[in-house]
Amino acid sequence: MLIPAVLLQVTLAPNLSVAGAFPNLVLLAVVGWTLVAGAGSGLRWALAGGLLLDLVAPGPFGLHALALAAAAYAAGWCQRSFHADRLLLPFATGGLATVVYNLVLLGVADTFGQNVVLLPALQSWVAPAAVYDAVLMPAAFLLLRGLDACLPQRSAAPG
Repeated sequence: MLIPAVLLQVTLAPNLSVAGAFPNLVLLAVVGWTLVAGAGSGLRWALAGGLLLDLVAPGPFGLHALALAAAAYAAGWCQRSFHADRLLLPFATGGLATVVYNLVLLGVADTFGQNVVLLPALQSWVAPAAVYDAVLMPAAFLLLRGLDACLPQRSAAPG
C-alpha cells in the first residue's frame, strides 16, 4: 500500500493541484492506517513510508520520515482522545496531521538556513493542503478500514 502511494505521490499527485495544494497520498495512508490500526502501526507505516518518500523526494534523508512520524503521533493522539466518528474524526485528523507534517517540513527548512516566512507559508501552502487532505481523509479511512477487514486479524498484545 505504501509503495503505490509513494509512486503516485511523486508522479500523479502534483497534477491534482487545487489552490496551490495537492494531496499528500502517503500522509493520507499513514493517518488512515493510524486511525484503523492504532498509533503503533501508524508509526511503523510513517517510518516506512517516510523513508520510501525520502528516497525519491528532494530534501535531507529522513525528513519525510520525521514529518510523517509527527503526523502519525498527532493522529494517534486524536484517535485515543476523541470519539471514533466515522466521518468527523478522519476529517479533523487529516487536517491536523497535515498541519503537523508541514510545520515539521518548515521547521527543518528553517533550521537548515532556508528563509521561511511562516505566515505566507501557512496561508498559501499549509492551509490549502490541510483542507485538501481533510476532505480526502474520510475516503482514505474507509478504504483502509475495508482493507483491514480483509486482512487476517492482528493478535492482541500480551498484557
